Amino acid sequence: MKKRFFLIIILFLTASTLSFADKGPRISFTTDHHDFGNVLQGKTVEYTFRFENKGTEDLLIKEVTTSCGCTAALVSSNTVKPGGNGEITVSYDSQGRAGAVSRTITVVSNDLVEPVKELTITATVTSSMHTTFNVNESLFSDKCGACHFSPALNKKGKELYDAVCTFCHGRTAVGLESLKVMEMDVIKEITRNGIAGTEMPAWIKEQGGPLDEEQIRSLSNFIKGESANFLLDKK
Repeated sequence: MKKRFFLIIILFLTASTLSFADKGPRISFTTDHHDFGNVLQGKTVEYTFRFENKGTEDLLIKEVTTSCGCTAALVSSNTVKPGGNGEITVSYDSQGRAGAVSRTITVVSNDLVEPVKELTITATVTSSMHTTFNVNESLFSDKCGACHFSPALNKKGKELYDAVCTFCHGRTAVGLESLKVMEMDVIKEITRNGIAGTEMPAWIKEQGGPLDEEQIRSLSNFIKGESANFLLDKK
């Protein structure tokens, strides 16, 4: 009799908990962690955490705080209807940082089950390699070639961008979108011949770079057409 009684109590509590969990607002993130990978010291990187209100009532985002002043978070909307989606865009400033870093973003909402949710971002900040760079030097010299010349050999498109372009342009929405707005011909021209007086060199082989015309064409196609999918893959 006692076993049956306790069994009934357990079933009742379980049913009550499940019923409770199904009601009210419920916040559900696609992921609660993002790793930026290697970040060049001084650069600011950003990532957007996406969430959905899977509950039956309006979700209210009451507060979003970060564990460090080097990190900022912006919420797309403080109120999300049932079935609706929201975003929290987090930016991290690596100025003055070095080595492995981890930061926490705390989200406080009216979710009845999980009112406090923690998100984390991690990165490995590397010291700037260009603090002593002279614009008269070449990124393809012996001094810089291991990072900027050799990794580009025989690569195309996304693989090529990831290998050498991310050093300066990054792999976030900010970096790629700033390139994507340019016309295709402009991207090809700048990649071939560089920009005088800046760190942007001429990448074409005829001017001492590592790329041929087919590689430049594939890189331009990626920036203009395939980068949207690349950005989604990184999120």
